[in-house]
Amino acid sequence: MKKVARSLFVVLLATLVFSAGAFATEMVIALGGDVEGWDPATVIFYAAGEIVRNCYDSLITYEVMPADEAPFGVAMLDTNKPTGMLAESWDVSADGTQYTFFLRDDVVFDSGNPLTAEDVRWTVERGLAIPGGIGWLWGVMGVGSADQVEIIDNLTVRFNLDQPNSLFLPSLELEVMAIVDSVALKAVATTDDPYAHDYLFTRTAGSGPYVVESYTAGSELVLKAKDNYWGGTPGIDRVVYTIVPSEATRILLLKSGDADVSLFISPEQVQTQLLGEPGINVVSIPTPGTEYLALNTSIEPLNNVLVRKALAYATPYDELLENVMFGFGARATSPVPALTKWHRDVSPYTYDPAKAKDLLTLAGYPEGIELTISYRLDNPVEEAVAIYLKDAYAEAGIDLTIDKVAASRFEVIRGTREYEMALIYWTPYVNDPIYQLNFNYASPSTCCNYGEYSSAEYDALIVAANQSTDPVKQEGMVNALQELLIDDTPILYLYHPNRITCMRDDVTGFVYNSAHFLRYFYMGKAE
Repeated sequence: MKKVARSLFVVLLATLVFSAGAFATEMVIALGGDVEGWDPATVIFYAAGEIVRNCYDSLITYEVMPADEAPFGVAMLDTNKPTGMLAESWDVSADGTQYTFFLRDDVVFDSGNPLTAEDVRWTVERGLAIPGGIGWLWGVMGVGSADQVEIIDNLTVRFNLDQPNSLFLPSLELEVMAIVDSVALKAVATTDDPYAHDYLFTRTAGSGPYVVESYTAGSELVLKAKDNYWGGTPGIDRVVYTIVPSEATRILLLKSGDADVSLFISPEQVQTQLLGEPGINVVSIPTPGTEYLALNTSIEPLNNVLVRKALAYATPYDELLENVMFGFGARATSPVPALTKWHRDVSPYTYDPAKAKDLLTLAGYPEGIELTISYRLDNPVEEAVAIYLKDAYAEAGIDLTIDKVAASRFEVIRGTREYEMALIYWTPYVNDPIYQLNFNYASPSTCCNYGEYSSAEYDALIVAANQSTDPVKQEGMVNALQELLIDDTPILYLYHPNRITCMRDDVTGFVYNSAHFLRYFYMGKAE
């Protein structure tokens, strides 16, 4: 057995908290939409995921790369360096099929219950059992049954995989893999809700540095720091999310200092209102995330690949980058982003409305088509994209209706695929091409296959890539998958937006991560 010992996490946390200034008491976050539904097994919405990330711990996390070593000049999580979180260390068998985790002995949940190996096993059982949850992801990771989770003793748990799996370890860091308090949840479970999903929808049962203190739907959510967190004392005592639908108001709150961080500010407003503004710090970082237009390939006329290719040629990519993103982004040219290994520029599409018309005629729609595009009402960037697409598509004979959807409703239709086309931003929490290609296009993906893509050839190839232990063969299969997706065109790749975080200049301890979640344990406010 190969021993993988990780003991840097606590040291790193202590260092970051000290540097962040542990004297801060409250941080106010101005958010555009509501924050609900933070059961780790089913969480989708970004802000709800951030709640999970701050209130729960996973078995592993990643080491923090200091700002002076990081490529963009800010501290960031190094996804090439996993380190222990709830697992103090772990062993990996020589054949890569057994992972044995040695749990910390000083962890307690919100309830005061101590962490045990049964909590890990039951978390897996729960994730596999809850409909619409992350069971499919456990399957991708090689865990199709809770029977594969073996309790060795109270603080030792072993995962027995049938074969090596390249996504198993890195995926354990995800917020959806957060370990829950099995004792507390079993106590409130019912016959109708055996895994306490309804209970946990607006509550927490985690071991992270924060707990939900209060929640008023559509108005405010407050996190409170724990005083018995195993990793030490968080740098912020209270985090207050205030729901502010108006972008202009979020900007004013930031400028006045009534908000410490304002989220979902459009690049245009960042450029004209916040850059260079006294007291404001704007952090802009290139990311592997992608803004794309999901095409529901299960319905007419989008089940016709010629129609999808017509849309691809009707899309004004350069105009979107210049007039919507104001330079805060880069063109997306592949299902695998440019900042991810094995990326290839495979997209042949440029803005060509004449070619788009020709393709519609070949598809059997010489008079054009009518389509509806949906997007989140609280996202000003996507609103601008929708307007540009409407004008551009008209040049190709495509009549586009814009459907503005409230944040809570959009999360529903995104999950159920009740749209023709939808603007969606997706970022890979694990910056790995096989992870990305599984999430977005594999038929079993209940999370993020927003194009309703289904291809037996694709599914077989992505499974083979995940199970391979030969990186040369993996790269070849990833290249083939990129070509296949570009040819089938289930979604349109618009651009890779920079991650723009707008905050007051006294906010310290910001740590960038590919999930974009603010991790308040690290953060503070300078005196």
